[in-house]
Formats: sequence, structure tokens, C-alpha cells
Amino acid sequence: MIKPITRPKVIPAVLNPGFESGLKGWTSSGLVKKVGRNGGSCLIHGVGTIATIQTLENVPNGWYTLRAWVRTNGIPTDANISLTDEAGESKVVSVPMVGKDFLQIVASVKLTNHRCTIGLQSKVEEGWVAFDDIEFLPEQTTLSIMGADISSLKKSEDKGGVYYDEDGVQDDAISILHNHGLNFARIRIWVNSLDGYHGKEQILEMAKRLKELDIKLLVDFHYSDTWADPGKQPKPKCWEKLDFQGLTKAVYDHTYDICNALKQQGTRPDMFQIGNEINNGMIWPDGKNDLSFVNLAMLLKEGIRAVRDCSPETQIMLHLAEGGKNDVFRWWFDEITRQGVEFNVIGASYYPYWHGTLVDLQNNLKDIVERYQKPVIVVETAYPFTEESDDATENIISSQLTDGYPATPEGQKKMLADIMTVVRAVPNGKGLGVFWWDATWTAVSGNGWDPTDRTSGNNWENQALFDFDDRALPAMSLFKYP
Repeated sequence: MIKPITRPKVIPAVLNPGFESGLKGWTSSGLVKKVGRNGGSCLIHGVGTIATIQTLENVPNGWYTLRAWVRTNGIPTDANISLTDEAGESKVVSVPMVGKDFLQIVASVKLTNHRCTIGLQSKVEEGWVAFDDIEFLPEQTTLSIMGADISSLKKSEDKGGVYYDEDGVQDDAISILHNHGLNFARIRIWVNSLDGYHGKEQILEMAKRLKELDIKLLVDFHYSDTWADPGKQPKPKCWEKLDFQGLTKAVYDHTYDICNALKQQGTRPDMFQIGNEINNGMIWPDGKNDLSFVNLAMLLKEGIRAVRDCSPETQIMLHLAEGGKNDVFRWWFDEITRQGVEFNVIGASYYPYWHGTLVDLQNNLKDIVERYQKPVIVVETAYPFTEESDDATENIISSQLTDGYPATPEGQKKMLADIMTVVRAVPNGKGLGVFWWDATWTAVSGNGWDPTDRTSGNNWENQALFDFDDRALPAMSLFKYP
């Protein structure tokens, strides 16, 4: 009996992917110029409506990803890449507002009929868009985490806050988010907040509500009685007189207590964040890392040990701000890994008006996943949908906008879409997802910024995912498209 010959599956290559041979292999009215990524050529779409396409035949069925490097001249353009299965399924990804530097974007689709079309499209009224180094790879690049921080929600509801879907139907805010595709929620924990919120009682209640909708939970430990970030990491009042040994025990006990309480009520946490934006350490002055990382590492290890003792399945995240600053991330994680701190996930805050360009973010995420062999999450991001305020308190961000992204509902949506595009393009599926920060923090009297002042207002409500009429904004719909 003669055994049949099994032929290997051959993935067809893109012909002329860098346009070094002009438009050979492509159907296009675009131009090829010597202004490519690496000194070679690239495709230029100028003014007008232009489509550049290439069809691949005899493709083994399965998931595939189109990767393309793009840039613009800094003028907003309507441009995208697409990957289309002959059977009809298509994935279209818009070109972000990039500027002079190339950015890689990706589109994934499942092929079912052995034939697909690569598309590079644009509608340009002024300026141009460039495409280069096109790749077609047998991989699926989707986000597994579509998340939002909802830490302020419980207090908002208690103070009279209400929420509506885009049709004006009132509903539970978590249900609205879930109906739009949310699958992960982040909630902060303070030790003894002066407003009586952000503690164990509230997170236990919220965890039950999340569990009912099969939404996963990320617990964000601030190890403080109030806000902790790169500029401040105040020690909890009840820990102020402890020596360092007592402080490490307090970190362990506090972490274990929250973890165990969640586990005992049947809402085991999926991820714990040990410290919040700890670029400069935590629990100052003991854990400040301006001179040494030794104390900070010991504090982190105790928090991590508590989680491992309580719930070994729970993932551990370490989180820094300034997601577009690769030098900061290299400096910090080089030191913390040298101290032997073990963790599972890198978390990065990325606010485009503070933390650099989308290219800066992409370069950093790519470098750190390769350098530390850990997946990454943009665990905080936001952008305004208006420059106006819904209360008497001036907003943190109004005029500090990013070119090409106006403070409108559509501008907010475009920014989230492009941040998701960057995370999706992280190599080897190591970009896990995105969390929108405090998506439900609308302007509600009594739910202001300062936990010590009941009359303080909200300076973030123009960056929530609900508008000033408490209706869901268009950006929320992106959670449905990982």
C-alpha cells in the first residue's frame, strides 16, 4: 500500500511587500517614492481616493494577520488597511494620526475559502499617507482584555448617579458596559479612606455584581488611604509608626485579607496590581526608590507572597505610568528584576496628552515584552469627549489635546481605537488589552476628587465613557471589537 504524500501547507508571500519594485504585484494608482522605513521605497497615497490591493491565492484556511507600517504628514486623513476573506469577512483598521514616524498596524481575519485580498485605502483631501513593509502572517492578533476602571461607581450610585445606554434607556452601569463588550473591570483599594469608600466592603459588593455578568476583576492596591501615583505615595495613617519589618507585615496582611475575603465569597480575583503607578516606589518614605530599590522590592515581594499564599491562580501585575517612555520602563524593570521580584504582567498608563506619541507607546511596548518576556496591558488610558465641564470644578484636561483628535465623542472614540491598534500590534500576541480609566466617573454631587472634602467637584467627567446626559458614548462600542 502506497501512503499518500502529505504536502506541507505553504503560506503565500506578499509580492513586493516593500514596494522596492515599484507597484509590481499591486493594483494601484498610488506612487512609489524613496522615503521608506529603512531608506528604501514605500507607497504614497496623495490627494484623492486611492485603493491599493493584492490578492493571495491558494491560502490554507485559518487565522491570518496583515501587518503594515504607516505614516502621514500630520494632517488628518481617512485611511485604513484591510484583510478580506473571499467568503465575505473583512477586518478594517484605520490609520492613526502618526506624523513623521512609521507605526505598525494590524488586521486579522479567519479565512475560509483559500483566497484573500490585502487592501490599503485612503481618501485624502490634503497631504498624504504612506504604507511600507507589508506582511501576511498565519497568526491571530486580537485583544483578550477589554476593560474599564470603575472604582468610583459605587460612590456615584450611592450619591444618586444614574446611567443610560445610547438610546436613553436607564440601566445599571456595569450592565451597559458589559452589553458593549466589557469583559474585565479594575477597582482600586485604599487602606482606610476618609470618605468610607474604596475599601473591602465596596469591593466585595462590586465583585459579586461582576461575577454575575462573568466579568473578570483586577484589584488595584494603592497601599495608601488616598491617591497614589508617581508624584505621591502617602503611607496609610495606621502604618505610620511601624518599623520596616512591621510595614512589610502590614503589606502582606492587608493584601491577604482582601484576597481571602474575595475568595471566600466565591469571587476569586483574576489579577492583582501590587502598587499603583510606582515609578518612584510606594509607601513613602520607606519604599521610595530614588536611591535604592531594595526596600521597594521587599515590599512588593510581601504583597506578591500574600497573593500566592491566598490564590496562586491570580495573576500579578506591576504598573508604571508614562507608557511612552521606554527609558523609564527599562530603568525600573531592570532594577526590579535584578532584585528578584517575580510577576506575570506589565501594566502601563498611557495618557496621550502626558505620555508621548502613539509611536512612543508602540516602541516601548514592543521593547519591554521582548526584554522581560512578559505580556503587557495599557491599564490606564482616557481622552476627553468635550472641553466643557459638567460642574464648577475645572477639568484636569481641556485644552491639552493631541493633534488630529478633537475633544468630541468621535475624537475620543478615534483615540481609543488607535490605542487599541497599538496594543494589538505588540508582537506574538503579548499585548493583552486596554482599560479605560474611571469610565463611570460622571459629575455627581458628593463624588468629587478629594476624599476629605464632600463638596469637592469632579475634574475628570469630560473623560468618562458617559456624557453629561449620562448616556453611553460612542467609544464604548469599541469593546465589542477586540
